[in-house]
Amino acid sequence: WTEAEVWARIKASGVRYHWAYDKGLKRLSCSFGVLASREDLECAARLRPDLAAEYVALEAEMGHRFKADLSMAEV
Repeated sequence: WTEAEVWARIKASGVRYHWAYDKGLKRLSCSFGVLASREDLECAARLRPDLAAEYVALEAEMGHRFKADLSMAEV
């Protein structure tokens, strides 16, 4: 199934789904899950800017990046 087919089926069935998908998230998990794509992290940061700022501050305090190849400050 394609993503479009899945969403068409969900919407046709009337099944309730999480609001975060309407906000642009492709995968539902923790707000800033380590498995999230950069796109989902950026979306989550727009939805929860205060929490994103806490992650940035914690990175600085610990001296570690959120992911090996990505700092929350870059998000």
